[in-house]
Amino acid sequence: MGRPNKKVDEKVIANLSQIGCTQEEIGSVVGISARTLQRRFSDLVEENKNIGKASLRKRMWASALKGNPNMMIWLSKNYLGMKDRTVQETIVEPLPLIIEAKAEEIEDGKNKG
Repeated sequence: MGRPNKKVDEKVIANLSQIGCTQEEIGSVVGISARTLQRRFSDLVEENKNIGKASLRKRMWASALKGNPNMMIWLSKNYLGMKDRTVQETIVEPLPLIIEAKAEEIEDGKNKG
């Protein structure tokens, strides 16, 4: 016979789950360990995490349809598999020959020629 279960507000657990809080964060707020939260409320947490994800996805989609360019780009990359293209050029010509010479040597060469 163990200790009686501590009463916790399941609405708080549901709300914190919807905004993506970790089990440690939720447990800390309601006054139970993450392990107890997992054992007693795993279905509630999972269900509400999914509700939160769906809600966020709906808002992101609506924002993109309203013309938000950042959201349109993000969704096109993540849902449509699009990506930024980088152009890579390959130079096949040899690099120019660089000869180190002192300024006096160059001037002397011009005067002699």
